[in-house]
Amino acid sequence: MEQYKLNLWAIVLILTLGSALPTHAAEQADKQNITNYSLLCEAGDTQACVKLAVIYQKGQGVEVSAAKAAELYGRACAGDNSEGCTERGKIYSEGHGVEVNYPKAVELFKTACDLGYAKGCSSLGYMHLAGRGVEKDALLAFIFAGQGCKGGDAYGCSNLGMLYDKGHGVVENPAKAVAHFKKGCDGGDITGCTSLGVMYQSGRGVALDKTKAATLFTKSCDGGHADACLKLEILKAE
Repeated sequence: MEQYKLNLWAIVLILTLGSALPTHAAEQADKQNITNYSLLCEAGDTQACVKLAVIYQKGQGVEVSAAKAAELYGRACAGDNSEGCTERGKIYSEGHGVEVNYPKAVELFKTACDLGYAKGCSSLGYMHLAGRGVEKDALLAFIFAGQGCKGGDAYGCSNLGMLYDKGHGVVENPAKAVAHFKKGCDGGDITGCTSLGVMYQSGRGVALDKTKAATLFTKSCDGGHADACLKLEILKAE
């Protein structure tokens, strides 16, 4: 009986230590990453500044600090890092860690786009579409969304699909809208999946297929798109 108890305690101890070790190792890795990226960023490695900014945004081994992330993205952008410019632009457009400043966001998105960063072009296109920091201009929205999509940014493809669907800045073309929504969805932009689902639900630009629409709404809903969850419930009730 005593031997059985000893064996049981040994098993418990192994399981406890086993579950604690990965956590400890992850914490140590986070700390090492912070140290390494900090040194590299200080030495002028702009991509290290971007990686460090992400760490502060997510709170990986440090307290979450949007302000610190904004500062680091700014440092990266100052070194012509297009990703840093885009992410700092997003911070200004959303007001995370800084006051909302649409004109500043537009300036940063334009810098990123001029540097050839597809996501920066897509974001700049959205600002022109929404009239944030600039006057509304559907044609410029179409041009920049097209640049973003051509450069491989899924968000830009979804926005381009919306412009084709609504006829903003371009002649209305539901079939092209479907093609771009699909490209956006396949590239990982869940808003593109939702929009593609709407096209299947209504049979606009594509053969009507409510089963396909439900699948797409489910994908978007699972990805955190609340509007898709609502659309899915409405579709189920039809």
